[in-house]
This record gives sequence, C-alpha cells and structure tokens, in this order.
Amino acid sequence: MDKVARLFVDRLRHLARREARRIALRNGLLEARIVDVGGHLLCRYSPAFDTTTLTGDPVRDGVWFRRNLGAGLVVPKETSKPSSDTGDDVAVTMETIDVMPASSLVVFPRKRRRAIAEEVTLGNGIDRRAYAVGLVDRAAAAPLVSHVVAALVLARAVRSSGRSLREIVHTLIHVTPVITLHAPLDGFEREVLRLLEKSRLVPGGPFAIIDADQMFDDNHFDVYEGEVRKRLVAFSGAGVHRVTGNALRRRMISALSRDFPILAIAEKRSDIPSLLRISADLSLETGKLDRKFVADLLEVLYPDTPIGRLGLPSDSDARWLSLEDLVLVFRPGRHVRDALSVVATLIERNRGDFEEEDGDGGGGGNKASGSKLSSTSTEKGQGTDEKPKPSESESNGRWKKDRPSGAEVIQPEPLLTADETGHKPPVTVETLSGFGKAKDWALDLKADLDDYRASILAWSEMSTKLLLSGPPGTGKTTFARALCNSLQVPLVVTSVSTWLQGGHLNDVIEKMNKTFVEARAMAPSILFIDEIDGIGKRQPAEREYADYWNAIVNKALELLDGAVKSDGLIIVGATNRPSDIDEAIKRSGRLETHIEIPKPDVPTLAEILAHHLSDDVMSLIREPVADARSEADDGFSLKKIVADHLKEEGEGERKGAGR
Repeated sequence: MDKVARLFVDRLRHLARREARRIALRNGLLEARIVDVGGHLLCRYSPAFDTTTLTGDPVRDGVWFRRNLGAGLVVPKETSKPSSDTGDDVAVTMETIDVMPASSLVVFPRKRRRAIAEEVTLGNGIDRRAYAVGLVDRAAAAPLVSHVVAALVLARAVRSSGRSLREIVHTLIHVTPVITLHAPLDGFEREVLRLLEKSRLVPGGPFAIIDADQMFDDNHFDVYEGEVRKRLVAFSGAGVHRVTGNALRRRMISALSRDFPILAIAEKRSDIPSLLRISADLSLETGKLDRKFVADLLEVLYPDTPIGRLGLPSDSDARWLSLEDLVLVFRPGRHVRDALSVVATLIERNRGDFEEEDGDGGGGGNKASGSKLSSTSTEKGQGTDEKPKPSESESNGRWKKDRPSGAEVIQPEPLLTADETGHKPPVTVETLSGFGKAKDWALDLKADLDDYRASILAWSEMSTKLLLSGPPGTGKTTFARALCNSLQVPLVVTSVSTWLQGGHLNDVIEKMNKTFVEARAMAPSILFIDEIDGIGKRQPAEREYADYWNAIVNKALELLDGAVKSDGLIIVGATNRPSDIDEAIKRSGRLETHIEIPKPDVPTLAEILAHHLSDDVMSLIREPVADARSEADDGFSLKKIVADHLKEEGEGERKGAGR
C-alpha cells in the first residue's frame, strides 16, 4: 500500500476514533477540557468511569468495556446542556477541536472519583487514564467498507494525477475549486459521493451535496439555508448532459459566486462536458481495478492475515469487479477465504454475462480495459458541449445487471478434517437417511466427478441430470444442499415461480436463459430447479394462452437438452407432481433419471432421529417405562421406535463380533 492510500485509511480510522470519543463525552463516559497549547485549542479527555477494575490486558479490558459500557458509544437521541462539574482530573489525551458538542456528564460519587485519581499508573507502568481513553478508541466502530473502497480509489487517482498531495490540499482549501473525477468502475459515482457526504476525509467535509441536475434557478439554494455543513455542487453521471450550453454556464457561475466547490464525477469520461474539463482546477482519473487494489483492501480489512498466502485474482480477473461487488463481499466478520471465494464467483459471473451480452451483439468489440479516450474523441469533446459517442474502451467490462435471474448462489460448507473436533459437520449425502436410490446416484456422481477432474472420464459419459419427486417435506431441497457439500461445488437455487415473476414472455425467457448462464459460469456447479412442474405441458393450439406456455416449455427443453453446451453443469429438478411435467422433459439427454423419494417408514424414521439427535437420543429411552406404555397405547411410540432400532443395532454388532 502506498503512502497516500495509507494516509487516507489512517484518517478514516482517526475520524472513527474521534467520533467515538465525542459520543462517549455526550454519554458521560469521558470528561473533557479545552486548553490552549502553543496557540492551538485542544480538547483533553479523561475517563469519567471507574478504572480500578482495569488489569492492563487490552483484550480482557476491551471485553469488559464493551460488555459494561458499550452502550455509551451509541449516539444519544437527545442531548442535554453541558454539566458544570468537570472534575479535577489531569488531562491525558488531546485532539484538535472543531465544534465542541454538548455534554451531559454522569456525576459519579466523590469516592469513585478519588479511586480514579489515587493510582495514576497500572501495574505494568501504563498511565491508567490514558489507557482508559484508549479503550474507547479500540471500541470505536471500524470505518465502513464502502468508505475504505472509495478512499483507496481516490488515493489511486491522486497518485495518477502527477501532483503532490500538498498541492491538491492547497487547492481544496484556498480556492473555490472545480474538480473532475473519472473512473470506469461501476458504483464509482455513488460510493464517492457517499464518502464526501458522510465523512470528513476531504478537507471541509462532510459536505451537503447539491445535485446540479436539480438547480433550476438561484432560489434553489434557499432550501439549504439551515444546513451547517459546507455545500458542494455535484454534476454526476450521464445526467450532466441534461444541462448544456448557457444553462450549464449559469449554474456553474451561480455556484462559484457563493463559494461552493463544483465536482463533476462520472464513470465515463465522455459524460463530463468540455466546459467543466476546461475550467477544472483539478482533474483526477484512475483505471480498472487490479490485483494490487484487492491486496491493499485486504491489508486494511484483514491486517493480521499474510496476503502473500492468499489466492488473489490476477490483474485480468480483477478488472471484472465493480466497487459494488467489493462492498457486498467484504462484510465485517466474514472470513477472508470465504470472501475471496465469492470474489472468484463474481468474476466468473461478470465475465460470463459480458460474453453473453457480447454474443448477442450488445458487448461491442474490444475487451481490453482502459480509462482513456482516443485523441479523436477528446478533441471532439473540447470543441462542443454535445455528448460525444462513448468509446468502446469505456463500455467494456460491464455486465447486464438490470435484469438478474433471481437465482441464489450457495457456496459449499468446508468439510471437517480428521483433526478438527468440536465443530458440527456439514450435512452431506453420506450422512442422509431415507433417500435410497437418490443417495446411490449422488455417490456415483461424486466418484465420476473425481474421474472427470482427473481427465479420466468425459462429462457426456456421466449421469448429471436428475428429477426428484415426492410429497412435500421429504427432503428434496435438503438433498440438493447435501449434494453441494459432498461434491464441494457451488449450488445455484431457483424455481419456476421465480422465472414466472417477470410476467411478460420475453422476461420469463430471459430469466430462464440467464439462470443457466450464471450456473455455467461457476462450473462445475449444481443447478437446482424447484417446482419444475410449474413449466407445465405443451398445450393444443386452440387452448387459451397456448403460445405463451408452449414457448416456455420449448425454451426449457432447449436449455435442458444435451445439445446445449453444459459441461460441468449438474441439473436437479424437484417436483411434488411429476405427472404434470411434459414427457419430453423426462426423455434421454434431459432429466432422464427420475427418482421418487417416499415418506420415511418406521426404520428410516428411527435412523433419521438417531442421526440428528446423536448422543441425545439416549434421553428418549431413559424415561420411565410407564410413559412409553402410554404412548404405545395410542398406536405410536417415538421412544419405542428409537429403542428398538438401537437394540437391533446392538444385536447385529454382537453377532458380528461372535463370528
């Protein structure tokens, strides 16, 4: 991570700690005094809570602080007037103050205050009061992932500008600046504007964003008269071109005459009008994401993890990611390897969606990423305010997100190793009971998949398409989840009802096609289609809506057919009514293997209970015998079933030992 990126991240962390101190001050956890040090007004903090229980162990004391005083770091709903009792404690922590918030300090008994002041240091020589204030800092919420991502992008843009950070800060502070920002990244406009509006990372922030697209006259500024934050006029995205010519000049002059900074931000450079580019005091640009950006983000979010040992995406793969993808993936508490696994899935999905769009004629040519326009496009933009035609380099790398398939992607749970104990193992096909032929099919598939990965067996020689049927509650969805864990491949879950939510025929067909595209992009993977009987059967031409339903059935036949490239795709359909499915769907090459899962009989039910209850199953048969008889009189005894099953198992083991 370079110096600018590290500086931006450190500032976000500092702002989080400062906000935590101010909230603690409002809630009475800290006390504060304003002092003059060398002509600078500083705020000195000292603890207002009992510090005699602190041990000097940061981990132990941090847990104690969050458990007992964590509520004091929540923003209060109401703020009362400051208390006049500030105490006589020596100040230990200082920071530059902007606007001192009101404080309602909790008045502790004098005995406790003397206890705080009696012992200045802990047993290990650390100043007790500075250490107590540090607990507030460590309990502060970490910066938002979206803010960290946006800050790293801005750091790269600053580095690419060729100007020093000192010059950029001077421009932002001493001039009413006009700034242009460009990055060919999905979500760039939204995340950067949110950073400017919610944080103080940029000097003068946080800003009250005024959308220039909504400025119709000078009276528009009257709405913001009560706003304390500094105002910033933003021209963002393609909406900039709704304002052209003299209207654009009038809005810029109106903002600059009030000393409001102007920001033009866009994911396409051609979306920034030439008038804004010519008058800009600062122009910042950056390109696509790369491996180093992902490594820098991991260094911030997982500081204790050795980055070199992780499987980071290459530069050519990382360029398929958007800022929105990173914000969705890297959530607090998520393990780094799980996050990188999802990143790899998103890369394949985005690439597959782009190739699908390109194959339909919508991708448009060159796939190489880039953020700069050709010289011809640039010269054309400087001479006119008209919107130039976007270049191919700016439109590539984007995938169609406007019409997603609605499918849910479930990653397999890692299998436990032999030395791992104390963890609940994931549900696998091997541990299922009552699935009969379906379990045998899954185990054969697992063996075939290993041969396929070893290039011993071709995919066409494997049985990879299954139709599961049975009454509701027999575990068809559980079987798909267990198959995902056994094979250790992603599971894409959808249903016919999800496809039919589009309503219009074109929307339904597109959702069906997109689901298969998403599943193929993650191959080898499992596509689980629930309620597959909802597709129905082909209808005679004279029936009402026959064209609609026949088109859906025909599309399903096309997607399920072996003629369509489906190497690496395992398809499992589930239904409660197999008789309502078109016979062509169950023919060879489609869902040719049909297995029915019946309701469990008594021995199977005993196996299921014994598996799920494990050692707790013994509690069912340790009850008084009278209770078992009362249940048996009703015709069904759960305890008797389990007891008989365990008895049979014990007799079988004894006979085997006797032989």
